[in-house]
Amino acid sequence: MKKIVNSIYDVYSEKLPCSFDGMKIAMLSDLHDNVYGISLEKLYGMIVEQEPELVIVAGDLLTRKHSDGSDEVVGLLKRLADRYPVFFANGNHETKVKVYTEKYGDRYNKLMQALKKAGVKILNNGHVDYKKNGELIHIYGLEIGKEFFLIRNRPSMKEDYISGLIGMPLDGYGILIAHNPMFFKQYAAWGADLVFSGHVHGGIVRLPFAGGVLNPDYTLFPHYDGGEYHEKNSTMLLGRGLGTHTINVRINNPPELVTAVLHRGRSDSF
Repeated sequence: MKKIVNSIYDVYSEKLPCSFDGMKIAMLSDLHDNVYGISLEKLYGMIVEQEPELVIVAGDLLTRKHSDGSDEVVGLLKRLADRYPVFFANGNHETKVKVYTEKYGDRYNKLMQALKKAGVKILNNGHVDYKKNGELIHIYGLEIGKEFFLIRNRPSMKEDYISGLIGMPLDGYGILIAHNPMFFKQYAAWGADLVFSGHVHGGIVRLPFAGGVLNPDYTLFPHYDGGEYHEKNSTMLLGRGLGTHTINVRINNPPELVTAVLHRGRSDSF
């Protein structure tokens, strides 16, 4: 049985309402139809053990070159949605399957319908207000264009690109689900307080003292390979993912569940 690790992060913000102090969020990313073959039953048990208040899914549930496995993954999310609010935003694999219908047919629509039926809240360039004891936080889901995942000739992201998709951030604490971590500086500039990302699979192969070796764009030793990052008043938690796709290997890089514990206040560590 493949090992799954749970990485726990304490996230601080003076903007966090008092009612959300101590709230736990579980984050999953890059399940990729479970081609890698982790135990979804074990993953479910690990999530329940953390007692989260909600679950974030940061994209790439499916693998565009693989046609089986989505039912198993959706089944996991249904079990989770029976216990917790579950929020999802597309990754690049969902976006490509949606755009290239001549190649993938109605696979994207079937996945979205299955997620809705399972009780998953889909936030593709949308947001919800999550309320508690008369206070609220905002949860946004960002789906950027497929061109921002190109290996060559990838465009820069213009200053007003994100606001053009989801508007300017509302007053109060905001969580952004954004699959691609390479644009963290832009997410921070937009106004995200906490970003959940995936995509890079932890660098696929991890070396001691060097970190991840390769990201899906074939960049060697990527700056963003997994963990916690800060930009001004924004925090990004980058999950190392739970699966694989084209390069079906993970070395020194076990599949990862991320648990965020939110705290009202300021950390002394940064």
